Formats: sequence, C-alpha cells, structure tokens
Amino acid sequence: MHLNIFVWRPFPYAYFTLYFGLIIFSLVAPSSPYRRLLFVPILLLTCRLLYDNEAGYLTSQLWFMTMLMASDYILLTDVQRELHQVPDAVDTRSPGITMRNIENAPLKTRIKWALQLFCNTRGVGWAHEPRFVFASRAPPNTSRINFILQQLARLCLCLLLFDLANLHAQWNPAFSLRLGMVAAGWRWRLVGTVVWAVGAGTAILAAHCTLSILAVGLCLSRPQDWPPLFGSLGDVTSVRRFWSRGWHQLLRRSLCAHGKFISHTLLQLPPKSVAASCVQICSAFALSGLAHYLGESMPIGFGRSGSLIFFGLQPPAIALEVLFAALFQRVGIVLPSPVGKALGLAWVVGWFTLTLPIMQDPLLQTGEMESRVNISLITGLWRRT
Repeated sequence: MHLNIFVWRPFPYAYFTLYFGLIIFSLVAPSSPYRRLLFVPILLLTCRLLYDNEAGYLTSQLWFMTMLMASDYILLTDVQRELHQVPDAVDTRSPGITMRNIENAPLKTRIKWALQLFCNTRGVGWAHEPRFVFASRAPPNTSRINFILQQLARLCLCLLLFDLANLHAQWNPAFSLRLGMVAAGWRWRLVGTVVWAVGAGTAILAAHCTLSILAVGLCLSRPQDWPPLFGSLGDVTSVRRFWSRGWHQLLRRSLCAHGKFISHTLLQLPPKSVAASCVQICSAFALSGLAHYLGESMPIGFGRSGSLIFFGLQPPAIALEVLFAALFQRVGIVLPSPVGKALGLAWVVGWFTLTLPIMQDPLLQTGEMESRVNISLITGLWRRT
C-alpha cells in the first residue's frame, strides 16, 4: 500500500465540463447585478454531484476548492471592473481596450482574459498579487531554456521525494495497516505527519513544474510568471506563515475576499483593526474547513471527516503565536535568526503532529489514502542492483 492523495473513481467529466463552463461564462458575461444569478446553477450542480456521489477524494477536493473561487468571482467581486493585470498593457489587436476596461472588449478578448484569470489562482501578474510572490519571481533576463532546465531539476526532485513518501507508507502501520496516526504511536505519528506533507506537497509541486515547463516552452507565458509555489522552509516558521505563504497559496485570494466581505461589509469593522483581522482569519479557516469537509464527505460519508475540527484549531494556534511574540518583545527577548527559525520550524512540526491526525485518520482508516500509483523508480533501481 502506498501514500496517496490520488484515489480515483470514474472521473465525472460531464459534471466538471459544465461546472468549469459555467464559471468561465460568468467571467465573460458583462458586468451586471444579475450576474450573481449565474451562481445558482453552479450550486444546483454541486448538490447533484453530492447526491450522485460520483467523485473520489481528489476530484471532490478540486470541486469545492474551485467553488470558493467561483463564489468570490461571481458573488463578491465585479471581476471585469475590479480585477486587472499589471502593467496595463494595451491589446494591439483591439486599440483602446486595456486590461482596466475589459468589459468593453470584444468577446474573444474577454474569453482570453477570463481564462487567464481562472487559471491564475495566485494572481501572478495581476493587481491582487501578494507582495511576497512578486519578490520571489525569476529575474526578467532569465532565458526560457534556463528556466525549463531549472524546472526539470525541480520536477525530478519532486518525483524522487514523492517516491520516497510512497515507500515510507509501506513501512508505517498508520498507512499500511490502516491504523491511523494516533493508534500507530508518537514515533510513527511524527514521521507520518512530515512524510504526508512531503508527499502531498511534492505532488502539487510536480504538477506546477510540469505546467510551467509546458507553458514557457510553448511561449504561452514567461519564466517570471511562474514564481515558486510554496517558497522555502524559512517561510513556514510559524503556523500563520505556513498557511498564508505555504499551503493556502492557491486559495489565498478566495479566502481573503470572503473574510473581508464578512468583516468589512457585513460586520462593518474598521479595516486593519484587530477585530477585523480575527474575523478574517477565523472565516478563512472556517471556509477552508467546510470545503475540505464537503470534499471528504463524498468518499468517506458525512459525519466522518475531521476537517472542520482541524481547521477550527488553527486560529487559536495563530493567536498563541501572536501572544508569545508580544510577550517576547515586551521582555526584550531577541533570538538569533537561525535559532528563531529552528524553534519556529520545530513548533510548526509539533503542532501539526498533534492536530493533523484529526483530519487524516478518518481518511487512512477508510482506505482513502491508498494509492493506485504502484510504479517506484527507487524500488526498480534497488532490485536491479
């Protein structure tokens, strides 16, 4: 048995074709108060998918993560007036049409713009791009061939690490015997937590590297349009940074948009106030937990997923970090940078060793983490020697 985030059933092609088609159509449609009505068929289609139980773990997760984006782009944001690419380059084939007034562009231009927005969940090259993403871009003078070679090296490393994670799952009773991390004991629990993160992260990174190689190689985008997905270990030295600069990279825009809507529009809290920040953090994890819960409920059944509890525990951990940071600052404790980063990384690993089994054990015990990818390069080379 192997570690997995890939358990697939017959893929619901018809559902996803209609689903993505509705979202793209809503981005292309002219700005109007009635555009929000396009979310209704998306919601009905989601209810039908839940009823038919057609999707496995990975496909259902993709569905509900995309639904967060659809809710943002259709219900909360007037995309054609509020979102734009930077710099405001003029489309030479449509004189007078810039990315800021895309609503007046021809249909073909709006379709291209909508596809770019839909595929660019991190907002790279858009006005809503996070500042730290811009700082990690490839230099403008990076050649396509050098970028592709770098990404090929990263892809090989990702595949190697993913293979090692799969091999580990054969030895860890939490995975191989479906015991779950808690029942396997603290040693296997710690190792399993780290290796699960490595396996899941490298699988996502491998897909990102592959897409970047194809896009840059076919001249569909530039090397600087593909900054690193998760950053470095130095970016995950606290639970808050782990989520904001790491794992939630692809959901950051959608989660922040919903949080700001709740705190600023519904509750009328002052921007950048402590109360507004707390509401935004809590709402982000609540929505992420709900999306994971619904995605996991299709393969394992309603009521068995621990995602709501797991994500509900993250805001208290962040609050604890803020409290300790304020305490250290008040008493004048300043740790050397390497020591601080090491302690921060140890804290993050310890925290997720404690809490990740809440979400993962139901999946492990029902066999949803078993893989059908039975090819191992490392095992093949070992047998040859």
